[in-house]
Amino acid sequence: MSVMSELISRSELERSKREEKFVLLTAQQVKKDFAMFGMQVDFSGNVNFAYHELFQQLSVHVENLLTTNYEKLKSLLYQIDLNEKELTRTNSDLQFPSISELITHKILERELKKVLIREYFKEKGQ
Repeated sequence: MSVMSELISRSELERSKREEKFVLLTAQQVKKDFAMFGMQVDFSGNVNFAYHELFQQLSVHVENLLTTNYEKLKSLLYQIDLNEKELTRTNSDLQFPSISELITHKILERELKKVLIREYFKEKGQ
């Protein structure tokens, strides 16, 4: 996990989740990363329900990988740049009924961070 990712505040993440530009870019990134592993993710383009829409689809994929192909899940998480240490680091206010839902949330959060970092450097002209 990059140092830049650590510098993105919780409030900045929450704000960015509501900005159409970042939501659309995050959905695009999720679709791309999952497609690399043969998993289809659809997105209606509805920014207001993006998290819920993506979460539902990704949690099915993650649950399936947890039970049938753990190595593929590890490869997917590596592609997304989400390590086991990051998965075990949770905020006390986040409660998920299953490990697949926790992983799904972390995937969406990490994909958003990737988008924010990319946009930051694009704005800086690097």
